[in-house]
Amino acid sequence: MEKVKVGITGLCGFVGSHLRDRLLREASFAVLPYEDSYYDNPPQFIHFCRQADVIVHLAGVNRDEPEIVYRKNIELMEKLLQFVDAAGKTPYILFSSSTQIDRDNEYGRGKKRAMELLEEWAHRRKAPAVSMVIPNVFGDGGRPFYNSVVATFCYQLTHGQEPTILNDGVLNLIYINDLVEDIVSLIQNPPAGYRVEYIRPRVETRVSQVLSHLKKFQKFYYESGTVPSLESPFERDLYTTFLTYMDDADWQRRLKRNTDERGTFVEVFKTEKGGQVSFSTTRPGITRGNHYHIRKSEKFCVVSGRASIKLRRLGTDKVIEYLVSGEEPCWIEMPIYYTHNITNIGDTDLVTLFWISEPFDPNDPDTFFEKV
Repeated sequence: MEKVKVGITGLCGFVGSHLRDRLLREASFAVLPYEDSYYDNPPQFIHFCRQADVIVHLAGVNRDEPEIVYRKNIELMEKLLQFVDAAGKTPYILFSSSTQIDRDNEYGRGKKRAMELLEEWAHRRKAPAVSMVIPNVFGDGGRPFYNSVVATFCYQLTHGQEPTILNDGVLNLIYINDLVEDIVSLIQNPPAGYRVEYIRPRVETRVSQVLSHLKKFQKFYYESGTVPSLESPFERDLYTTFLTYMDDADWQRRLKRNTDERGTFVEVFKTEKGGQVSFSTTRPGITRGNHYHIRKSEKFCVVSGRASIKLRRLGTDKVIEYLVSGEEPCWIEMPIYYTHNITNIGDTDLVTLFWISEPFDPNDPDTFFEKV
């Protein structure tokens, strides 16, 4: 079966990169190359449009002088439709709009006008198109002081800064993984013409409640290494997001050895509730892993032998390596969207302790192969 070719403007942005990674896990999709410079290179952009069966228009501006924000979001849509027409194609277009369209600000007005332009184009070309009205999005990769208050709080609490609340308003939030699942569903089910799709937020909370959760995570992680109980999908997603804002040095925790005539006892980490602890033995020279998770939080601890533990963020080339040994116990964090592996670099069997935030479910393993 021929793959559906999906073009994503804003491919390297917060939502774009997650959508790309999600689509690449489906054999039925191909993601087209895209760079922001295409907007200033009409032949390149027209070629991009000519290849696309579906275009997800995520490129946008939400921080600048108000008039620039208004004008730029309209111009981005105008250029996209101009280049699509020049390509002689009628792809299915999905546009990332915002709940700000109902507010009296230049960003919302710009997005609303862009929606109108898309609607006019869809009617004129008799093409499928959807304007997605998206609530506040949080998750791994969100830019602090730009994408969401969650990203800002996570960054501040992991970098010695004290967050402040200027307005304890209500937040309607959606986790990035849930958003991309909704977008994939819309890609797979194009409408007959144009429609507006209000993306459903998954949780309603207040700014102060979000900060309260994150401060608890900060206290547990930095003061005692305790894994908090995660009572809801929102708390789980908030916690795994929080971990990704740390410096990579914070993912390593050196542990105390308690030794007497009986041997050595090491407290690896504590859990407030739940999770799964397991261990493995690995022969010299063997590598385990080369996979990543999008939901689960995981820690490795070598208790005997010597190992190289490597991590790489999806979409990047930077490999982080930890050389660890049972002689100097520590644990290493495996953040979501970091593919990881462990190699026995010693000459004896390697014994490794693992903790993961939920028991393994063969029907929903949340484990995706990707070489480090």
